[in-house]
Amino acid sequence: MLCPKCKSDEIQVVDSRDVDEKTIRRRRECEACKFRFTSYERIQPIKLTVIKSDGKTENFDRSKIIRGIEIASNNRLKREQIEKIADEVEAKITQESPPQVTTKKIGSIVIRKLKKMDEVSYLRFASVYKNFQDIDSFEQELEKLKK
Repeated sequence: MLCPKCKSDEIQVVDSRDVDEKTIRRRRECEACKFRFTSYERIQPIKLTVIKSDGKTENFDRSKIIRGIEIASNNRLKREQIEKIADEVEAKITQESPPQVTTKKIGSIVIRKLKKMDEVSYLRFASVYKNFQDIDSFEQELEKLKK
């Protein structure tokens, strides 16, 4: 890393702090000109390919998980809760999966997280994920929740 002021490569880290689970903030000082500046280090996400139910593939897109949960929750969950679920899903599939993961696997993780957090959001998400065809499907799932 070069000093932004004098372009020297004689840089020392003065202070280092975690911003969140994925980011580190470092305060640096140039030994040559004594200029101080801040840098941020982030973990490079692993590139995942998602295999859709029709066999097509696309790059993993965390925002799709968030949108799906937002629609299912219909404002029942706070943004922080939705972000937390998305973070946990992303962490789980990057830890457990090879570079490819199915939409079915992603959906099953989301559904387990929603079931613990909000049963109504879970039921709404499950109706799409499990492809409910009629009211009986809803009733069967509702009975499972009551047990």
